[in-house]
Amino acid sequence: GGYYDAGDNVKFNFPMAFSTTMLAWSVIEFGKFMGPDLKHALDAIRWVTEYFLKATSIPGIVFAQVGDPYADHNCGERPEDM
Repeated sequence: GGYYDAGDNVKFNFPMAFSTTMLAWSVIEFGKFMGPDLKHALDAIRWVTEYFLKATSIPGIVFAQVGDPYADHNCGERPEDM
């Protein structure tokens, strides 16, 4: 789950949390105007929410980042090839 950031193979969880919060607030405020795209927005929110639940599965620990940005920027690998 979760989303990679900026074309990298790294998941930065704090920016992802902010983006998801903004998307969720947009659905609350403007969901009635989203038509068929509302389902896509809700699916995206659910995808990240389920990922964050897994990222906090150990009591007292929150995984804030997945991957090494320094190593990642030195290669051009696709996530599927990692």
